[in-house]
Amino acid sequence: MKRNVYLVQANPVYGETEKNVYIPYAAGCIAAYAWSDRTVQANFNLGNFIYTRENIEIALASFVNPVLVGFSCSVWNMEYNKTFAQKLKNLYPSCIVLFGGHHVSRNAGNLLEFPYTDILVHGGGEEPFLDILLHIADNKSLDDILNISYRTPEGNAVSTGKKIPLTSDYPSPYLEGYFDKILKDNINFSAIIETNRGCPNRCAFCDWGDLKASVRLFPIEKIKRELNWIADNKIDYIYCGDANFGLFDRDDGITDIIANLKKAKGYPQRFRVNITKNINEIVKKIIRKLNDNSLDKSLPLSFQSLAPIVLANIGRKNMGLTYFKQLMALYNQLSVSTSSELILGLPGETYESFCEGICTLLDCGQHKSINVYACELLPNSQMSAADFIKLHGIKSVKTPYFQIHCDIYESGNEIQEYSEFIIATNTLSQADWVHTALFSCYIQALHNLGLLRAIAVYLRYEKKVSYLSFYTDLLKFFENAPGTLVNEVYNDVKAMAQGVVDGRNAWVWESEKFGNITWGFEEIIFLELVSNHSVFFDEINSFLMRYNIESGLFDDLLYYQKNIIKLLNKKTEAINLHFDFYRFFNNIYTGEYSPLKKENSILRVLDDQAFDTWEDYARKIVWFGRTEEATLYTGSKYDISIISQDSDKN
Repeated sequence: MKRNVYLVQANPVYGETEKNVYIPYAAGCIAAYAWSDRTVQANFNLGNFIYTRENIEIALASFVNPVLVGFSCSVWNMEYNKTFAQKLKNLYPSCIVLFGGHHVSRNAGNLLEFPYTDILVHGGGEEPFLDILLHIADNKSLDDILNISYRTPEGNAVSTGKKIPLTSDYPSPYLEGYFDKILKDNINFSAIIETNRGCPNRCAFCDWGDLKASVRLFPIEKIKRELNWIADNKIDYIYCGDANFGLFDRDDGITDIIANLKKAKGYPQRFRVNITKNINEIVKKIIRKLNDNSLDKSLPLSFQSLAPIVLANIGRKNMGLTYFKQLMALYNQLSVSTSSELILGLPGETYESFCEGICTLLDCGQHKSINVYACELLPNSQMSAADFIKLHGIKSVKTPYFQIHCDIYESGNEIQEYSEFIIATNTLSQADWVHTALFSCYIQALHNLGLLRAIAVYLRYEKKVSYLSFYTDLLKFFENAPGTLVNEVYNDVKAMAQGVVDGRNAWVWESEKFGNITWGFEEIIFLELVSNHSVFFDEINSFLMRYNIESGLFDDLLYYQKNIIKLLNKKTEAINLHFDFYRFFNNIYTGEYSPLKKENSILRVLDDQAFDTWEDYARKIVWFGRTEEATLYTGSKYDISIISQDSDKN
C-alpha cells in the first residue's frame, strides 16, 4: 500500500480584497523531481500542497496517515511551520517531519531545539528529498545521504557531508501538472521561474552565495515551455529566481520570449528580475526591452552601501559612481525607472556614512527610488557566524515580522513570525540606528515619493544647498516643531523605529485609514502628509523661507511642487508657470543641467483616474504605482505636455 506524503510551503497572501499569492514553487520542484523516480511512484502518494498560512487544524484534517510531511522554511513562515509540525507530531507521532529551505541552519543542533523535527535538508532540496524517500521505502539508514541533518534512533543529532548538486535539468512542476489543481482555487497566483541556479558572488549578509562554485544553466527549451505554460494560464506576474539575471548572453533571448508572449497572449504582465550588478551591453538591452514592453518598470541598480570599509567587510564590490551617474542619465533619457538598494546596519557603517551614501545616490541622479532594508541575520550567511559577530560587535534583536502589503488579519497570522535585525555594531549605536532609519525613511517619503523633490533639487543646483544639509535641517525642524502635523508624524515614526530596536514592533506599519494591510514606514509618512497636503505645506513654509529664494520664483516653485503631486479626487490638471521648471528638472535628471529660465508655460496633465477614498489611493498610487512614480504627475504613469510657451523678456 502506498504511503502518503504532504508538502507545506505557507506563502504570505498579498492584499486585502484581491488575494495574491505565489505558487508553491519550491515544494513543486522537489515533488516533481522525486516523483519522476519509479520507486517513489510505486511507494508514495503526494497529497495536496498547503500553500498559504491556512488554519492548521483544518489543514491537518485534510491529511490521511502521513508518513512524511516536508516544510519549506523562510522568515515569513518559520514559526508557523514549527507550530504546525508540533501539532502534526501530537496527532501522528510516527510521521517523519522534514524542514528545508533558506531559514534552516546547517547546525545539526537545531534538531535538538525542535523535538518535533526529524530531518533538516540543507541547500537545494531536490536530490536529498528523493534520497530520503528512497531510503524510507527500503527502510535504510539516512547516514549516506548528503546535505542533511537527522535524528538517530538514540536521539542524537547527526550531520552528513556537504555537496553542491550538479544537476541542471530538473523536471518542471509546471509542465508535469503539479499546480493544475490549485489553479482552480479562487485566488490570483504569481509564478516563480529559474533559468539558472547559483551565484558567483559571496556577500556576507546573503545566504545565496552559499551555492557558490558554478552557476548551473537550465535547458532553454524547458524555460520556453514553462513561460508558455504561465502565459496560457493567464498568470500576471513572474518573479525570476536567478541571483543575477543578465549574467549570460542567452538572457537577452529569454527576455524576447517573454516580451513576445505578452504581445501574443497578453501574459505575463510583469517579469521581475534581480539584475546582475555588472551592467554591460547585453544587460542594457535587457533593461530596455523590459521597460519598452512594460514588463518591469523599475530595474534594480543596488549598492547595499557606499562606504569602502563596509564593502570590504561584506566582500562586495560596487560599480563605480561615475558609471552609475552615466547610467542614471541614460535611463532617465529613455524613461526607464530604476531603483537602488541600501542595507541599514552593515558592519563598518556609521550614521554619517549611511546618510552621505543616500545623498550621494541622489547626486548621481537616483531621485526616483531608493529602497532601504534593515540588515537581517540570515541563518546560513557568513554574517551570522559567531566569529563575524564578535569581530564587528554585532548586536541583533528579534522583532515581529510582517510582509509588506499583506493583510495581518489573514488566517494563520495569529502565529507571530520574527526577523532578526542588526541594530548595533562597533560603529553604529542603537540610537544612531534609529536616527539613520528616520533619515532614510524621510528621504524615500519626501524625495523619492516626491513631496519635496522639486524644491530639494532646485536648492541643490541653483543655491548649492546639499541634499544632506537640506534633509538634515528639515528633520531637525520637524523634531522641534511641537503642536504641528509634521512633528506628530515625526514622533510617531521615531517611536516605531525605536520599537524595532526594542523588538516591540515590526519594520512595517498598519493604518486603518489606508486599508488593513501593512505599509513601509516611508509609505505611511508620505500618506499621512499627502492626505493633509495643505497643512503640510503651510507648516514647512517658514522652514523653506530660510533659503532666501526671491519671492516670485519661490511662489512659482512652491506652486509647481504642490501641483505635480497626485491627490485624492484630482484628475486632469493645467499647471500655469512663470518659470520653465518642467524642462529644468528633466534636464537635471538626464544629465544635461542648464540654469532655470523665466518663461511662461502651461503644463497639461492627462490623468483619467480619480480616487474618492484614501484606501484606494494608497493601494493604486503608492503600492501599485510606486515604480511608475504615480505619486507625481511628472512620473511615467502620466502624459504631460507643454501646450503653450512664450519668453518673458522683462
